[in-house]
Amino acid sequence: MGASRIGIFYQVLILILGIGLQVDAMTTVTAKVGDTVTLFCESIKDEDLTLVSWRLKLNEADNEQLISFSPGSNKITKKDIPGYKDRITMNEDFSLNISNVGIQDEKIFFCFTLVGSDIVETAVLIKVYKQPSNPEIIQPAPFLDEGKLQQVGVCVVNNSYPAANITWQYNLKNVDNNSPGVKIVEKITLSDKGFYNTVSSLEYLSKREEGRISFTCQVTYFEDIDRRTSKVSSPVAVFVHYNTSRVSLQVSPAQDIEEGTNVSLSCSGDGYPPPDKFTFTKNGQEKAVSTNQYELMNVTQEDTGEYACLQQDNPDIKDPVNITVHYLALTMNPNENVSKLVGENITLECIAVSSGTVNVTLMKKNNIYPNPITLESLQYSHSGTYTCRAKIREVKEMKREKSIVIRVEGKPRINKLTKKVLNNTKVISCVVEGFPKPIVQWSINGTAPKEEPIKDRRLQWCHKITVQPSENITVTCTAINTHGQDQDTVNLTAMRFKEPVDETLEQDPLDPNKKSDKNKGNDQAKVIVGVIVGLLIAAIIAGVVYWLYKKKSPTSKSKTNERGTADEIKKINKGDNNHTAGSSAV
Repeated sequence: MGASRIGIFYQVLILILGIGLQVDAMTTVTAKVGDTVTLFCESIKDEDLTLVSWRLKLNEADNEQLISFSPGSNKITKKDIPGYKDRITMNEDFSLNISNVGIQDEKIFFCFTLVGSDIVETAVLIKVYKQPSNPEIIQPAPFLDEGKLQQVGVCVVNNSYPAANITWQYNLKNVDNNSPGVKIVEKITLSDKGFYNTVSSLEYLSKREEGRISFTCQVTYFEDIDRRTSKVSSPVAVFVHYNTSRVSLQVSPAQDIEEGTNVSLSCSGDGYPPPDKFTFTKNGQEKAVSTNQYELMNVTQEDTGEYACLQQDNPDIKDPVNITVHYLALTMNPNENVSKLVGENITLECIAVSSGTVNVTLMKKNNIYPNPITLESLQYSHSGTYTCRAKIREVKEMKREKSIVIRVEGKPRINKLTKKVLNNTKVISCVVEGFPKPIVQWSINGTAPKEEPIKDRRLQWCHKITVQPSENITVTCTAINTHGQDQDTVNLTAMRFKEPVDETLEQDPLDPNKKSDKNKGNDQAKVIVGVIVGLLIAAIIAGVVYWLYKKKSPTSKSKTNERGTADEIKKINKGDNNHTAGSSAV
């Protein structure tokens, strides 16, 4: 009897009698599409083993034999079952190999062993899986409108077996499928090869505060009966668009706006995408449309007012800002340089016009004067630069300054004419004032000496000359300008005589004979009396000597007179030379 007939015989016998049949629990084997799977047979290795047979369960009532082995004849018999004949082999341990596993192999296989009169059946279930394609989000939404349930995208997973399980993630967290703001629709189709294509679409209700949202989809599948794995798609970033509910107007500079500056107004809204078209108004009147920036160039006080920017789509949404252009105008009265004569009067005033509280100061150098001020009986000391300074309290850096020059003119005036003995010379100083600047002329007994460099004492000028007189001389200082002249004189004694102390004499501070100020008056009186007495005595002695000489030698009188006349001429010439040359005389 052939192996197939024996197999059929025993099957019929078992079905009819059910005698000696032992069925073990079913085991499950997982196989990946395209791999080779091995099914193990829990057979009894015994010398009485008669038959080993692998069969395929076609339906509830029918099993189909695939391959069998008869130890007695040591022969393996394959049945020509479509799709299996060339893919199955039996191993020495009676296990069954199935190559190039496909989804059609996901069935129950039975291993029958006949030992004596006992039949043992082992059931093995093959579970087939196929790794799906990488999940991909297609048709991503360009943006989501706030408060609307919109499709985010469609997640596609192809060629999986069994059907893939798709889940969605929102910012890397699983989307709550039960949320009223979430709607997921899944569709599974079968490919020509029997694999599953899964499509899952997500609709999401976005909120204003979310801004930017990231979505991913994940597919989970079996790699083994006890092991799951997953793949995640590339993220899709979607921005939430929402309408503007508030606008903001920024002004630069924000404060302390002065006349002449440029002011920039820019408007922004809190919507997304940010709006870029606004309407600018001043005191309710349109100034600029369809722009987000408005420039005010070289502003004046006329630009002060309430400015606002409005959203074009909703003019009720606006932001008003008050802009104050601060100004400060400063003038002086008189408003330009002025010339006045000595003794005249003038009134000075600082006039400030401003947009705020202003502080005004009138000053000359470091001296502050009341504003306005009247200068009466002008003197040369009143000449100079007068400055007005103004500052607005409300604007820290806003200041103005204006200056004028007042010139006090008049004829020259000699304030001081002094003489001083210094280093065996006599220095005469003439201090003059006047405007225009006076020209000073010196005269010594009618001649013009050489003058030293002039020293400026603010509104006065000091002129000096140095002489060594051999006889008593008179020095004259004359100051001249376009308004007139002034003149003063001082007398100098010859260098061989001590200069009498008077109100115009300045003694050398190194002179040991200098008297204290306490005895100055008494010393001057004594000197004057001594000089007068000395001159009288000298005159008397000279007269007596001359009388005796004349009486004793009348013949020599003519020669003496001639000699005396020659000596006197020589003396005069010598004295003039000493005066002009500055040589000392004893």
